[in-house]
Amino acid sequence: MNWTRGKVLFVSLLVVVTGTSIGISFYVNSLPDVRIGYLGGDLHQLAYYVAVKQGFYQEEGLTVEGISYANGAEVMISFESLNRPIDMAYLGFAPAITHRFTVASAKITVLAGVNVNGTAIVVNNSINSMLDLIGKKIAIPARNNMQDFILRMALDDAGLKYDDVTTVPGMSGSDMITALQGNSIDAFVSWEPFPSRATYGTSIVGKILNNSGTLWPNHPCCVIASHDDFIASHRDIVAKVLKVHVKATQWILDNWEAAKEIAMADMNLSNEQATAAMSNVGFQYEPILSEYVTFLQKLVALNPSIAMNSTYIPAGMNETQFINYFVNTTILHSIL
Repeated sequence: MNWTRGKVLFVSLLVVVTGTSIGISFYVNSLPDVRIGYLGGDLHQLAYYVAVKQGFYQEEGLTVEGISYANGAEVMISFESLNRPIDMAYLGFAPAITHRFTVASAKITVLAGVNVNGTAIVVNNSINSMLDLIGKKIAIPARNNMQDFILRMALDDAGLKYDDVTTVPGMSGSDMITALQGNSIDAFVSWEPFPSRATYGTSIVGKILNNSGTLWPNHPCCVIASHDDFIASHRDIVAKVLKVHVKATQWILDNWEAAKEIAMADMNLSNEQATAAMSNVGFQYEPILSEYVTFLQKLVALNPSIAMNSTYIPAGMNETQFINYFVNTTILHSIL
C-alpha cells in the first residue's frame, strides 16, 4: 500500500524548581487526536493543505497525523483494515460508495463535501474525440475511483462501452504524464492539478479532451468521511475537524491568490498551471444531496459491481434513502 505519514506533534515542557536547581524534562506526545487520510498532490483537497499551513488544527487544540495515499481505493482499504491506521479522510465519493456497497468492513459515513468538478481526460494530439479512443490505452488512478467513474460516464455519453477501451489502473498523476509523453498510453484520466501540468507550461505533453465539469456541471467529487466507530467515540473531535475544514474552505474562497500560492508550493506548479487547475475545481463543504442521489443513480447504471440489492447496505433502500443514510450532515450543520 502506498501511503506516507506526517505528524503534527507537541512538546510538553515540565519545569521543577527544587531549592537552587531546576530540572527540565521533555515529553513528546506521539498519539494524535485524529489520524486523517488524504490524497497526495490532489488539488481537490487543498483545504487540508491550507488547514495545516495556516495552523487551523492547532487553533482548535487538535494534534493531527496526516497520512498521504495514492488514491481513494487505498484510503478505503485502510478504513477497512483490522489495524485501522486512519480515523477520518478526504477521498472521492465514488470509492467511498463502491466500497460501502461491496465490502462488509467499510463502515464509514460521509460527513461533508470537499469539492465539485476537477477531473479531466487528457489525450495525445492525435485524438480529437471520444470515438478516437476505441481500442486505446487509458490510465486511471484505480478501478472504481472517481476518475474511473468519470471515464465510464464520458464513454457512455459518447455511445461507447467501458470495454471499448483498455484501462491501465494504478498510475500516479506524475507517472501518467510521463507515460503519455513516452507514448506508452494514449490518454489518462486524473484529478487536478495533473491535467493542467500536462497541458500548460514549458513541457506540454497532450491536450484536454473532456473536463468532468463539462460532462456534468458541478458534479460531486471529494468528500470527508469518518469511520463509524470514531464518530461514536470521538464526536467532539469529528466536529472540530469539520470546523477546521469549513474554515479552510472559506479561506480558499476568500484568499484565492494566497491559496494558489500554497498549491504552487505544495504541488510544484507554475502560476499558469495553478491558475488553470484551480479554475476547474469548485471548493464547497455543503453536500447537495440531490446531486449525490444522481451520482449514485449514475454509478449503479454504469458500474455492474454496484447494485441496490447489495447485502452490505441496509435492505430495501432506494438511492435517495441510501444517500440520506450514508451522507450525514448533522455534525457539519451543528458547527455552522
